[in-house]
Amino acid sequence: MIDAGVAIADYLSQAIAERGSASLVVSGGSSPIPTFATLASTPIDWAQVTITLVDDRDVPANHADSNDLLVHTHLLQGNAAQAHYVSLARDPDAVANIARPFDVMLLGMGTDGHFASLFPDMITDATAFDSDAAPAILRTGIKGSPAHPRISMNLAMILQSRHIMLLIQGDAKRAVLAEAQHDRNLPVSALLHQTITNIDIITDQVS
Repeated sequence: MIDAGVAIADYLSQAIAERGSASLVVSGGSSPIPTFATLASTPIDWAQVTITLVDDRDVPANHADSNDLLVHTHLLQGNAAQAHYVSLARDPDAVANIARPFDVMLLGMGTDGHFASLFPDMITDATAFDSDAAPAILRTGIKGSPAHPRISMNLAMILQSRHIMLLIQGDAKRAVLAEAQHDRNLPVSALLHQTITNIDIITDQVS
């Protein structure tokens, strides 16, 4: 099984060696927390790494549901405290100006098949889900659980990444992922069926 934290650190180190800097885009929720802990304790040249979020809730930065808070609490610690963090919720223009392709994109998925803040009721929105749309950062209405207005990269921007990792944990999410192979109404199906960027799917299932 792939250790996401180790793989991400390797990709970032390779990017720094080749280009002098690296970028890492992460998601919120509980799934990436163990990966964040691994990264925070890994001694790479974090001062050359820019970190941001693929999506966030439109809440104050110190709110319990803020992905900003999650990243500061679990990722920007230890060695990784030296990284340059750009807040999607606070400064989306700065995030849009981060050089692309991003080096690593770390995504999770909800039990409704959503990734980032791209939800099932948005599936017909070409701006959000068309891989050929202009890369953009979108503001949504109140979505998801916890229910908040959200801000998110669209699929086209997400796919502007050298490496995409999708974390899938638990039987319920593995079942949704399997369903998405043929059910195009599940948001993650758009990620699985695009042909622009390879997706590494990392599960907690012992192979």
